Amino acid sequence: MTDVVIDAGHGGFRNVGGSSWNNAVGPNGTLEKTLTLKVATLLAAQLPDAELTRTTDVNISLAARARVAKSAKAKAFVSVHFNASRDGTAQGTETLVHTNYSSASAQLSLLVQDNLLQVTGLRDRNASFDPSRIKPMPLGVLNPSRHHFGTAACLAEVSFLDQAEEEQRLQDPAYLEDIAGAIGLGVKAFLQSPTASMMPVRMESEDAIDVVARQQDLTTVSYLNLDIAGPDQGDDAEQVERESSPKDLFGADFLSGSFHEDETRQLMAVDQDYMSEFTAFLAPLGLRYFKPSEVLFLGNSHGGSGRCGGLNSLPPKTLWNNVVSTVLMLDEIRHQLGAPIRVLSGYRNDAYNSCISGAANSYHKQFMAMDFTAAAGTPEIWRRIAARIRASDARYAGGIGKYISSNFVHIDTRGQNSDWTRP
Repeated sequence: MTDVVIDAGHGGFRNVGGSSWNNAVGPNGTLEKTLTLKVATLLAAQLPDAELTRTTDVNISLAARARVAKSAKAKAFVSVHFNASRDGTAQGTETLVHTNYSSASAQLSLLVQDNLLQVTGLRDRNASFDPSRIKPMPLGVLNPSRHHFGTAACLAEVSFLDQAEEEQRLQDPAYLEDIAGAIGLGVKAFLQSPTASMMPVRMESEDAIDVVARQQDLTTVSYLNLDIAGPDQGDDAEQVERESSPKDLFGADFLSGSFHEDETRQLMAVDQDYMSEFTAFLAPLGLRYFKPSEVLFLGNSHGGSGRCGGLNSLPPKTLWNNVVSTVLMLDEIRHQLGAPIRVLSGYRNDAYNSCISGAANSYHKQFMAMDFTAAAGTPEIWRRIAARIRASDARYAGGIGKYISSNFVHIDTRGQNSDWTRP
């Protein structure tokens, strides 16, 4: 029986199926692929029920690496890597999970990370992800859709190989033994724990960010710079909304698309010409993930039987241009997160905005704002992704609000940046 699959990152002499043959290189030429195989081999020797994805200097695809664990129905999957930074100045240890991570993956990640830190003595690059210290990225080798649903999966970036001092340390066999031992302790602690594994959302996604990073000769971690947290920069007029949320946000009807079809039929019944024109208006944007019915979602309270039921209306055609930048930004957030996103609030007329206690000057009334939640991650993670995208394109300048207890993030494209957090 195989309880654990150990993946030695990279390998061979050519890129294969999303897996680059080598990323990090030390100042004196030490290759990441060589170190990962050494550590993985040492680690497998400590775990009697372990299997390696590779035992020689070959490269195999991300999907094939994960398939080893899926075939074995492994309890744990650990991918071993070494890091490098854009300017060669970064250092630290981090352990990553997929953006669609399960509670079991989170636990395995922390156990591996904490044991590695005891050996490397380096900065904890998970620490900025307070309070959880769980660091998600859309890494293809960890994608839950490629694993057995009960497998916990994480990827360890042991240290930055491009630092001369660290490269020298990594030449010591005893240090490599200690690194393998630390990961082994984390895995053993996980296997001995009474973890209740939560089935992840099974959504296939492309590893686009990793591809872009490799094109720039960067590791995924370095390219994303997710360890840099933007501080809150004051308050904003947007208030805590009283909008209600559907009971089953990401149920089968939403994931299968039947929800969107029902919404479209309802909107067509209200005004077929309007819906047809709006669909044609959005078409040139090339949205990858969002249908017109989602952009026009009038709020759960609007569709309910409470006092706000039926108060909202479709946005006037004169406001349609206002939503373009916002919906493009939302589409990119969805792409980088790698998990389903659901719009909770878009356009609001005066009556509906007032009923749900929206701010008097809310950008929702200008069809310039969207509130959303996601099937994976946390509002802080969604905020960071939104902030990174906003910084990449002047079209996305605007407000980003994080609402912790209500579990959503607000974005708008008002033209000037503003950031706030609500409990």
